[in-house]
Amino acid sequence: MNFNTAPEGNDNTALFPIGTVSEQTGVNTVTLRAWERRYGLLKPRRTPKGHRLYSQQDVERVKQVLVLLDQGIPVSRVRDVIDSNNHLTLLHPAKTAQTDDPWRHYCTLFQRWIHKLDARSLEQVFNEAVSLYSLELVAKKLLLPLHQQLWQQQGVLPSTHADYAFLHEFLCAKLGSRYLQHNGRATGKHILLANTCGHEAQLESLLLANVLSQHGYQVSLLGTKTQLNHLPLIIGRVTFDALLLPQHGSITSALHALVNMTNIRVFLSGTQEEQTPETQEHALIQRLPTDLSEVCRFMDQTLLIPGKAP
Repeated sequence: MNFNTAPEGNDNTALFPIGTVSEQTGVNTVTLRAWERRYGLLKPRRTPKGHRLYSQQDVERVKQVLVLLDQGIPVSRVRDVIDSNNHLTLLHPAKTAQTDDPWRHYCTLFQRWIHKLDARSLEQVFNEAVSLYSLELVAKKLLLPLHQQLWQQQGVLPSTHADYAFLHEFLCAKLGSRYLQHNGRATGKHILLANTCGHEAQLESLLLANVLSQHGYQVSLLGTKTQLNHLPLIIGRVTFDALLLPQHGSITSALHALVNMTNIRVFLSGTQEEQTPETQEHALIQRLPTDLSEVCRFMDQTLLIPGKAP
C-alpha cells in the first residue's frame, strides 16, 4: 500500500480542509498540525493564503497512523513503520522509556506530579499527550486505567485517597474546560447528555462530552444529581436530537416510559445487563460501542448525518 501523499501536479485529486479531515478521522486539528510539524507524518498542500488541503490519501494515512498508535507504536516511530511498509519488523524496536513506550512514560510523569499535587506540571503533560494523540486514545491508554488504579488503591489504602481525589478533580476541571471550548464552536445536532448514575459516571460523561463536541455535536451536559424522572420536563422545553445516558447498562421500565412519552432517541453506554421480558430493547434505544473512538461514527450513522456515514 502506498502511503505517500498525492502528486502536486494532479489537479483532479479531491482536496479537503483540515476541519473535514478532523471530522472524518476523529483526530483534532491541533494533533494533525503537530504530526505534520514535529514528525513529518503529513504533507498537505497549501492554498495561496497558506491554508492546509489534504487528499484522500492523506485521510487514509491518518487512519493508518491511528491503527499503529492503538497497537502501541509511539508517534515518534510511526513514520518509520509506515515508510518501511513492513509493520511486523518494527513492532518491537529497541526499548526506551520515553520514545518506545509512551504510555508508560506518561503514566510515570502523571504519577510523579499527582504525588506532588502539582497541577501545573500535570497539565503540561496532559497537554502534550493530547496534542500528539487523540483524546480517545489518551483516555484508553492512560487516563481511565490510571484513574481506576488510584480508585482501587485508595479503597485498600485510605491514606492514598488524596492522590485519587487530586487526579479526579484535575481531570474533571480539564475536560470540563475543553468541552466548553469545543462546544462553543459546535453547530451539529443537539445532544442531551445526562449523568443519571452519579459520581462513577462523571469522568465518562466528560469524556463523551469532549468527543462529541469536538466532532461538532452541540452537547448539553447535566451533572451527577440528574434523575431519569427529571428528563421529560427538560426534553419538553428544549428540542434535542438525542439523549445520551453514560454507564446506563440496564433498560428499565422507567426508561421505556420516558421514550414513549417524549419519542426521543436514546443512546446508552456501559455494559449491557440481562433484561427481563418487561424491559427488553426499545426501537429508539441504541447501545453505543464501548470504544470511545467509535462513538461518533455510530451516532452519525444512527442519526443519518449526511456526508458522515462511511
